[in-house]
Amino acid sequence: MEKKNRSWVLALVGLLVVVVLACVIALCIPNNLPTNLKSSVHNADLAPLHQFPALAMTDSMAMPKTTASYDDKSPKDVYYFALDSLGQPTENVVYEAHYYPDKSKYYEGNLTAGGRDGLWYAYHKNGNVQTMAHYENGKEQGQYTVYYENGSVMYTGKYDNGNRVGVWSFYDPEEKLTRTIDYDVTPHKVTTIQ
Repeated sequence: MEKKNRSWVLALVGLLVVVVLACVIALCIPNNLPTNLKSSVHNADLAPLHQFPALAMTDSMAMPKTTASYDDKSPKDVYYFALDSLGQPTENVVYEAHYYPDKSKYYEGNLTAGGRDGLWYAYHKNGNVQTMAHYENGKEQGQYTVYYENGSVMYTGKYDNGNRVGVWSFYDPEEKLTRTIDYDVTPHKVTTIQ
């Protein structure tokens, strides 16, 4: 009987150690984050279409402030401010989210002093992604994809420092290629596919 009690106590102590370590890590990490939180994804070209890493800003990372509301007091525009080492909000806006009147997200993304940075998403009212765009210092950079409400690709292409480059592809709602535009030639070469 004493051996069973000892095993039970050891298991309980082990669990307690894990819980304490998790709490210490949770308390320490937010204070060590840089003030200009950047998206962990800097190369949208590596992300396959239809796979969207979640954008999540929590109160432990930044302090939210609603700057505009609808008549029912639900948020319309929410900005998140970086926290200093004491957990107090700074003047650095690191994230923004905008909402439809039904409280579903309209668009969201990370910010730096240079403007939009990292992956940004816009959503249809049904919650499906409408646009996935990558930004660096406020300008479109890399893969840019727009989707129909049903989730199929409407068009996709790449940006370089805010300018369309390469071949952009356009699709019908069943994702059948309908035309392409080559932005690397002047005048732009438009190809319609029958």
